[in-house]
Amino acid sequence: MKLLKLQLKMPKLFLSWISLLVLFFVPKINLGKNLLKGNYLEEVRISIITCDPGDEIYSLFGHSALRINHKKGKQDIVVNWGIFEYDENQLSFGYKFAKGRLNYYMGIQNTSDFLKEYVYFQRGVREQLLNLSASEKEGILKFIDENYKPENRNYKYEFFFDNCSTRVRELLKTVFKSELKWGSHSSANKKTFRDIIHQNLASQPWLMLGIDLVLGKRIDQNVTNENLMFLPEYLESIIDSTTISSNQITKNLVAKKTTLITSKIKSKTTTSVSIYGWVILTITILGLFLQQEKLVNFWAALLLSFTGVLGLALCFMWIGTDHQATKDNLNILWANPFHLYLVWIIISKKWNKFSLVYIIIFGFILLATILFWFGMVQDFNDTIKPLIISLALIFFYYYRKNKIVIYNANK
Repeated sequence: MKLLKLQLKMPKLFLSWISLLVLFFVPKINLGKNLLKGNYLEEVRISIITCDPGDEIYSLFGHSALRINHKKGKQDIVVNWGIFEYDENQLSFGYKFAKGRLNYYMGIQNTSDFLKEYVYFQRGVREQLLNLSASEKEGILKFIDENYKPENRNYKYEFFFDNCSTRVRELLKTVFKSELKWGSHSSANKKTFRDIIHQNLASQPWLMLGIDLVLGKRIDQNVTNENLMFLPEYLESIIDSTTISSNQITKNLVAKKTTLITSKIKSKTTTSVSIYGWVILTITILGLFLQQEKLVNFWAALLLSFTGVLGLALCFMWIGTDHQATKDNLNILWANPFHLYLVWIIISKKWNKFSLVYIIIFGFILLATILFWFGMVQDFNDTIKPLIISLALIFFYYYRKNKIVIYNANK
């Protein structure tokens, strides 16, 4: 097991696969005890760095980091919480990534090296210079030194609650305590986590669909002002209006804001993928209308196999992983592993009373999902709504078929 640097030339496909929010590993750079001496603290500049989202999957949500600049000491570094542990064993790495058990780390690198990636991909980078006294700078530097110790630098990554942005937020909370008064954002308590990530996934409708399938109802709660800072853009906006009060003096946390790199990424317009859900529904209705048994059986087995296997994956993400956001996933109501049982019944043609009870129970669940999805605590992606209707029609079709088979068998 070892830490590897993710080079800029690494294939985009691999970068997309490994994570939504990881950057690269960098060698250790000691902060230097001289920065903690009073004679140097006045010359130290501490800033929050915010990086715009990119086009690749791993960069869609942007990045936050901390910059420490001491020009006279010729030290200009970035404290980066976007580092993960990579296993050369691909199977082991993939398993840990899916299970949510990858270790993430705090790392330190030269600012010039940090910015190279953003220059290369033409992603915007902004800097918020913090308005700090010498003692406040000392508090931040001591916090970083303590957290950079080998026994403290790793953490368990949680996209919504413990990531590069929340680490910066928690640093400020720890150092300033009650002196810190966060600025208020207009989106606080008005948008859910799902609403917010949808904003960043507008150009990736297939990825949005995949995330909506995997993430459960826990992300459909309104986000507080503090929790908004799980995304870099919200952290930046809130910090812009944050103040510090000490000794009856209140000052703005941000002294100056500078653009280090101007973004040249153009926004992309994409069409919704919900049309494919309606295509599936159209094929289902057409097949049932034509009453071609072989065609209906083939289509139903295909659709039920897909939703059954998807259900197995959702169960694994719910029960078998440490990801908090993938639990309590109501997509299991329609994408259920038990659909594979109906596939077996369709292929084997062994209709019986048990299969009838199964069809009645899950048919009722699908019908209830359709009737009440607007009032559910979890928001379903628009693409899957016609898919749920398709499944309900298929279950109704086989309910009638099952009853006929049992009736004829009892004659």
